[in-house]
Amino acid sequence: MKLTPLHALVGTLWAALPCGFVYTFSMFSEALAKAFDFSESQVSTIGMCQLAMGLATFTAGILIDLIGVRPALLIGCLVNAGAWGIFALIANKILLVQSPLPVFCALIALSTWGTSVCTGSLFSALSKNFAGHSSGPIGVAKAQVGIAGGVLAEIFVGLVPSRDDAPERLYYIYFLSASSGLFVLLSLPLIRVFSQSELMTASAGRGDSCIIPQWHLKTLIAITLLLVATTQACSFIDDKGINLSPAILIILALPALLLFPKCNLSSPRKTAAVGPVKAALEAEKRVSPWAGGPAQMLRRPETWLLWFTVFALMGGGTLLTTNLGAITASRSGPLASAATAVATFSCAQSLGRLFGGMLSDIVVSLRWARPWCFVALTLLMALAHGILCFPGLAPLYFGVILAGLAFGVLWPLLIVSIAELFGTERIASNYMLLDGSPSAIAGVLLAKLLTSAVYNAHTETGSKACHGDQCFRLTHMSMVGIETLACVAAVVLAMRAKVVYETSVFLGVDENDSDEASDDDSQMSPTSNESSSDE
Repeated sequence: MKLTPLHALVGTLWAALPCGFVYTFSMFSEALAKAFDFSESQVSTIGMCQLAMGLATFTAGILIDLIGVRPALLIGCLVNAGAWGIFALIANKILLVQSPLPVFCALIALSTWGTSVCTGSLFSALSKNFAGHSSGPIGVAKAQVGIAGGVLAEIFVGLVPSRDDAPERLYYIYFLSASSGLFVLLSLPLIRVFSQSELMTASAGRGDSCIIPQWHLKTLIAITLLLVATTQACSFIDDKGINLSPAILIILALPALLLFPKCNLSSPRKTAAVGPVKAALEAEKRVSPWAGGPAQMLRRPETWLLWFTVFALMGGGTLLTTNLGAITASRSGPLASAATAVATFSCAQSLGRLFGGMLSDIVVSLRWARPWCFVALTLLMALAHGILCFPGLAPLYFGVILAGLAFGVLWPLLIVSIAELFGTERIASNYMLLDGSPSAIAGVLLAKLLTSAVYNAHTETGSKACHGDQCFRLTHMSMVGIETLACVAAVVLAMRAKVVYETSVFLGVDENDSDEASDDDSQMSPTSNESSSDE
């Protein structure tokens, strides 16, 4: 079988799922605390180590640049699945250790590093295979990452119904380990980076060598939306005895159907919107004046403006993913399920990931620099945390949804922005630098230190748990202030990035508009139509 960009994209969608399992710590955090008599601060420390590992994820980008996508992806998969497997054995007390807390911290950090290698490998491949028009494919793949946590949580709850603090919930970690390995290993044969000559052959060829047409991308978007809707429906009917996990598994397999029929297109124009060849060749002529690797990138003040903006947005999201178990348990009013809250956040961020890149393309087509989208995201995240200050289930879910949307849009927007601002030659190293360190520092400062300080300040003496809306209200209010500062930084970044877009990106927009006009003229020409018919 001859591999095509379509095979690589479908394989990436499946392999991307384990990259999102990192957001499911809240699924078993309450059960882990009960089994080992951990305080909320100790549980938060374990979750924080997952985030703090982001300081070392730049090494994942270096590894990918050195050995290539496929070998790096295999290494990341084995490290991730192996670390979770040992974690599961200790959590279920099959493997006994004298001091479980530091061991849990080390294992969850190791699994996070493995995940970062997988993430960098997959999205580096997509950026290169679809250079110049990567927003659509990256958005679909990022949506898979976003929904993955909810998907895995709902499949497990469907198979093993359990409360958040039940001992059976610790079996989820076995499921997490097995899934992290299988999804990547089964997809690995399909994933590769294509050379320019191969992409040119694919563009000119037919049958198995064709590039991805528009309807394939739209089909993948529709499948992702169906997956999001089904996963969210599962989260609200778990307690009614209805198990939709088989439906989720069927939907996950649907992209495979696109690999069977041959793609026999009559018009190359139908593939132009996502065709990598012409875009890649044009991109070589439109190099950003800021292009370079991590060493050059770190010398620019714009990098640090982007870093702080990403820090604030990641902090707003990771604060929730790390502490949703404690947030749902402490709030006044009707008890909210941590699994439902996790699934809701996953679905919201999946929608943000799916459409964020494509919506930002509209902004660029209007000749606005893409970083202006970060301004809107910081305002949306501020609104989300402001709503979470209010009591009740409605503000909880509404705030989680808005935060999930802002958090989700960030990911495709970030990788496309980095490619446009700093070039694609060192995209793996550049992306992992701005993907890992802001998340790590936000995890320590915001998701751990700030959250724990506010939580402990409102915990009654002699109690390990805090009860009431005051447990997290000041934390949410602080996030509103941080997002406001990030909004100012994003405005400055967008203004300074104007020179990059005028000298590189907007030239591509003008060329695409010119191509569309030429195609429209050729379609109106009778001679052109007759020659097409003869062919």
